[in-house]
Amino acid sequence: MKKRIALLLSAVMVVSALTACGGGKTSGGSTSTTAAAGETSAETTASDGTVGAHKDSLIIGTDADINSLDLQQQQDQINNIVLKNTHQTLVFFNNDPEAAERFEPCLATSWEFTDDTHIKMTLRDDVYFNDGAKTPMTAEDVKFTLDMAMTTMAAPNLTGFVACNVVDDHTVEIEIESYNNEFVQSLASVNLSIQSKKAYDDGVEDPYYIGTGPYKFDEWVEGEYCRLVKVDDYWGNSLPAEDNLSAGVVETLEFRPYIEASSRVIALQAGEIDVCVNPPINELEYLEEDSNITVYEQAGTRLFYFAFNVEKAPWDNQKLRQAVACAIDRNAVLEAAVYGKGTPQTTILNRGLWGFYDDMEGFDYDVERAKELMAEAGYPDGGITTTLTYASGAPYDQIATVIQANLAEIGVTVTLNQMETATLKSTCVEGGQELFLWRWNEDSKVDFVYRDLFYTGSGSNYHHYSDAKADELTDLVATEKDPEKRLADAKELQEYLVDACPQVPLYIANLVIAYNKNLKGEYLYGGGNHDWRHAYIAE
Repeated sequence: MKKRIALLLSAVMVVSALTACGGGKTSGGSTSTTAAAGETSAETTASDGTVGAHKDSLIIGTDADINSLDLQQQQDQINNIVLKNTHQTLVFFNNDPEAAERFEPCLATSWEFTDDTHIKMTLRDDVYFNDGAKTPMTAEDVKFTLDMAMTTMAAPNLTGFVACNVVDDHTVEIEIESYNNEFVQSLASVNLSIQSKKAYDDGVEDPYYIGTGPYKFDEWVEGEYCRLVKVDDYWGNSLPAEDNLSAGVVETLEFRPYIEASSRVIALQAGEIDVCVNPPINELEYLEEDSNITVYEQAGTRLFYFAFNVEKAPWDNQKLRQAVACAIDRNAVLEAAVYGKGTPQTTILNRGLWGFYDDMEGFDYDVERAKELMAEAGYPDGGITTTLTYASGAPYDQIATVIQANLAEIGVTVTLNQMETATLKSTCVEGGQELFLWRWNEDSKVDFVYRDLFYTGSGSNYHHYSDAKADELTDLVATEKDPEKRLADAKELQEYLVDACPQVPLYIANLVIAYNKNLKGEYLYGGGNHDWRHAYIAE
């Protein structure tokens, strides 16, 4: 499929600019820059005042292809990474885990709870859409976006939403069912980026392409590339360089999918791309030997786990699940999957999230304890035959092989069943799997772990786990105002879920990324949700 995005002069230019707003850390270089580009390079003024020439394009080699750019009808990371450069949200989640406040103003300048169920938000008064007509963004667009979200795939991000009421052009009041500690944080979700009501009312083709940020779409050729171009008359051009709402740097920002990992490495070394996302761990030594390439590594947030469909016998037996958990050698899994580049984990919560607690006893690798638990579960001699279903390819192939061998030691015979990711998702939703491998990345909201993965009836609860106490604790963590009580509830919930054992957390993978040594202005997140708006290759 080839899609060319253009606008009739009388219509609104199909432009999207999803800039994540606010400041934070980068792995190197300046945090933000402004630029005036020439034909092949431009002078860049960095936040420290230095000036240098840079390439007028930046090419990112990705490990997945875009499947949808309709903001509210998608939820995949690769789509969001592209959309981050073409739209903007009310609230920005920064990438600094040490920051006192992780959520910062973006299109909303401030917000406050006026009571337990009403949030007053003040909007910027200088924002306009990249539609060729500079249509101002107003409170009507915010209301339109949130109301529409409740009818789409974005609805889970607005759990508890009742209504958005327009107070004046630049003020809205959001009503929610009950107080929630993380509702405002939800508004940082990419698929809740503010869209143009006028574009929809005017019947513009693909109105969701229209945004408010420093880049807009140019061309998307499925399987080959998605190209964004800088918005020359972007509303934030006059903002200071250190403000992440300021203008983008490069003239063109391009995302190219290389599904085969080795192909991404070759493309980086050949200079065809500037950034190689998720380089294969077994080829890092070759990249590290290349003087033109930087291999960067930091602690990650993506949790890989082994799990049970607890509705299917014999995995409805808690003691049996615990026995299996004790039989899995997490260190061997980590070494086989990512050559040890990660951290084994006991709790079910992503590392770095509020309330993270990993000091419960859990179920460490202990074959003798596993056999004792097998006997308590009613299977003293093993004799169980089952199937482990997972997405084909690394690291799942390696994880599955280790677990298959581990479980054979306690009399559980495992047949391996590979599937395409989309097929695996639908199988898990329908409950067709017995055992399965999955991963979950969440770096901003604990409710997106507890409620999405373990709450009764959740569409992402692939364990098909239902427990009244777990649900009650999840609700308490979401609504408890007393910080000490809330933290105690979070600790109790994690201990309870680890003991219930609908899943066995395996490891948190490190973020590993490789790029041209002259890359500056990168803004990286541990789970891979990177922001490329201000990145460039210095010359």
